[in-house]
Amino acid sequence: MSIVRKIREQGLSLKATSMIMLITSIVITGILLFASLRVYANFKALEKATDDYIELEKKALDLMEASDYLTEQVQCYTVLGDRKYLDNYMTEAFETKRRENAIETIGSVMPNSPALAELKNSMNNSVKLMDTEYYAMVLVLDATGDTDIPEALKDVSLTAEDAALSSKAKMALAMELVHDETYQMQKDKIREDFNASIDALKEKALTTQQTTEGVAQRALISVIILVIIQSILIVSMIWIHTRLGIKPVLQAVDHIKKDENIPIIGASEFRYLAGAYNVMYNTYRNSIAHLNYKASHDPLTGVYNRAGYDIIKNSLDMTTTAMIIIDVDKFKQINDTRGHETGDKALKRIADTLTKSFRSDDYICRIGGDEFLILMVHITDDPQELIENKIDRINSELSELRSDVPQITVSAGVCYSKAVIAPDIMFHRADIALYDVKENGRGGCSFYNDKLEVLAAHKVTSVSEVDEI
Repeated sequence: MSIVRKIREQGLSLKATSMIMLITSIVITGILLFASLRVYANFKALEKATDDYIELEKKALDLMEASDYLTEQVQCYTVLGDRKYLDNYMTEAFETKRRENAIETIGSVMPNSPALAELKNSMNNSVKLMDTEYYAMVLVLDATGDTDIPEALKDVSLTAEDAALSSKAKMALAMELVHDETYQMQKDKIREDFNASIDALKEKALTTQQTTEGVAQRALISVIILVIIQSILIVSMIWIHTRLGIKPVLQAVDHIKKDENIPIIGASEFRYLAGAYNVMYNTYRNSIAHLNYKASHDPLTGVYNRAGYDIIKNSLDMTTTAMIIIDVDKFKQINDTRGHETGDKALKRIADTLTKSFRSDDYICRIGGDEFLILMVHITDDPQELIENKIDRINSELSELRSDVPQITVSAGVCYSKAVIAPDIMFHRADIALYDVKENGRGGCSFYNDKLEVLAAHKVTSVSEVDEI
């Protein structure tokens, strides 16, 4: 037997299907969590790459600013001869050391990178330019007669020709050295290497950002796909449980209320349950059908007797059943005046009339001498008007004159409720309604209500005793 055919015949297992979907959902949830963490990690990496670029660019700018600062201080010193510019130069070059710090920071983050190589070239050219700046500063020290020579300048010696120049000429030469075209060309080379380093930094940052964004985008797309799959899975789980479990149960309830077999549909578990129920139901129906006729039926009228009623009442849904107790008015007088044979004929006529007046699905029972009980089953709407009309027609038919049977009327007490009420309680309430009819003229119908319950407390005689009055 193929799998498809087996599923078609036996149905899907709700337990297995639920377990598979649960495991799949857990797996997808785990993957979704992993993908979400990956997206988060990629965005954090992108944030770090951006922060690193900003920090490295700042450090690269520090190198260029430091180089320009040194140039500015040496140029001011050669023009003005003010010692503070020399001291500023030495502080930046040997204490603040922004250029060296920039190289160190970029080297720790991006070792062996083109950006670092270009920045080192810029640094090397800046250091080479310092030789010219040192010589110019020594010329100014000598021209101004300043003997407090910084340690870095002690090894710098003037040429004999320059040493022989006048103070004014030395100042002019010093100023020319740090302002001429050669000096500017060296400065341009430093700036060119610096710009190349910045471009390399930007390119590296852009590449990193693009790579990280690509990974993050792919991870985000996978998250979206997983969310869609998870949503479809949840909807599918709800649909399958509704289709295989809830819908068959609701249909089964309807069929049980109608006293029918349950359709074998839905999940395999429910199919097994429905099959077992149907076996028990059919067994019960067969047992009812094959009951000893004499044990369950009244031999005089052919309707169910009290034993049959006791079996039937426990098999019905009483929330959709109306119980009607019918009593023959003044039946004792018929027996006393016309004899028991006439009384028996009257009971047969009443049973025949009741059988014709009610549906084949309804149950007609003779539960006492002249007392009948009807169980109207499968009621969905308020049956009061329908039952009242039936009792009126029954009384109308029984009132027609016949040679062998006198005119007869019956009284009916009815109990119907959509609430769950035990059959014995329904019987008691229908009996109270019957007593109300007997007390108010007979030959009619009364439905039980809460007000009639008061009558039960004052009832001191049975319905049969009322007939004797």
